[in-house]
Amino acid sequence: MAEDLLAGYLRARRGQLRPGDVGLPEGTGRRRVAGLRREEVALLAGISADYYLRLEQGRGGTPSLQVIRALARALRLDDAATAYLTSLATPATTDAESANQTDERVPSSVENLVRLLPLPAFVTGRNFDVLTANRNAFRISPELVTGKNRLRSFFLVDSERDLYRDWQTTARRFVAVVRDTVGRGAARPDFLALVDELSERSESFRQLWERHDVVTRDTELALLQHPVAGPLQLHLERLSVVGMPEQGLVIYHPTAGSEDARRLTRLLDSPDR
Repeated sequence: MAEDLLAGYLRARRGQLRPGDVGLPEGTGRRRVAGLRREEVALLAGISADYYLRLEQGRGGTPSLQVIRALARALRLDDAATAYLTSLATPATTDAESANQTDERVPSSVENLVRLLPLPAFVTGRNFDVLTANRNAFRISPELVTGKNRLRSFFLVDSERDLYRDWQTTARRFVAVVRDTVGRGAARPDFLALVDELSERSESFRQLWERHDVVTRDTELALLQHPVAGPLQLHLERLSVVGMPEQGLVIYHPTAGSEDARRLTRLLDSPDR
């Protein structure tokens, strides 16, 4: 399955480049392919067209690091995309495969921390399921409760779509972050089932997933239009859970002393609805 992911990624990135993007002549007449031809990528990477064809068909075995770096240059990949490509081409270890089957129970100390935090906080698992959440997270969105899946909520629930001031931009970044975070785990049967479901039920998700965009998760801003608090600009932090590499503690927090901080405080201090 790792080779299938590699092949899919190469095809997707090739399809998003034009000859002019990589210094090749556009030529005349209509091209039969939307992006670069396989032979053009092979030429730019300095490898044979036959070998590149086999890579795109999942028959190329494990390419060397030198080949991966050459392909990254040919496809004009940034650092995050290059790291992702490298991870797809790296043979899986037994430990990594078994880690995918670990119990998703949140450590009791982390669950206690979530309950005590005065800010909206929740923990997600390997498929972006909400494993635990506090009352303040529910105040941000009714979808931030144990048992909900962040991808399903984001793409299938109207109220969740309405929560974001620029849903399209947020969606594109979210899917790219998921690609990078899940990595080779995108070949797991449970995650594949989720992707199939969302691809069938959401055209937006299907199109974004097929782009194979990746972006590393860093501190980001959530621009919300909350139905009670009004406009909110909150920092979104995702912290790794020690000993549980596939779990992430997500915390929303405002800039200290800002109007967003005052609005969030009023929201969190208001009586339960």
